[in-house]
Amino acid sequence: MVQIVFDTAGFLAGLENSFNKVYTTIEVISEVKDYDSSKMLDYAMSSGKVVVLAPSINSLKKVRVILKDINEKTLSKADISVIGLAIDLSPSIVFTDDLSVQNVLYKLNIEFKSVKLGYHITKTRKFKYKCINCNKTFSNYISECPYCGGKIIKNL
Repeated sequence: MVQIVFDTAGFLAGLENSFNKVYTTIEVISEVKDYDSSKMLDYAMSSGKVVVLAPSINSLKKVRVILKDINEKTLSKADISVIGLAIDLSPSIVFTDDLSVQNVLYKLNIEFKSVKLGYHITKTRKFKYKCINCNKTFSNYISECPYCGGKIIKNL
């Protein structure tokens, strides 16, 4: 049976009541801060519709290998935990609007669905990082360009 896994976007959209059971992580729960979403989430958790689990150490290791392979350095702990949990609960479908999370899931052959975006990635991408001021590119993420002090963004 396919397990449903949510990142924060699923809860902010109020989709937890659309399924019999939804799985997530404590890191995701801590990201749900707006009052209405938080109250709905509390109710869904108390009724047993939302199950909070921690991903295994082995699944987190698999995620880190993929992150290194595609040069992804910007995912949060919550993002990594959701991907790890999806590995543990496989077969699973992850509901996320985060294109970087989708990229990792695609590489792992784990099904995903966009929540509100209306589109999703269709191939795995390997990232570089680019200064928005001087356009210098870097293979590793840094927060500030050493050449001009500009902001660094993720780039394909």
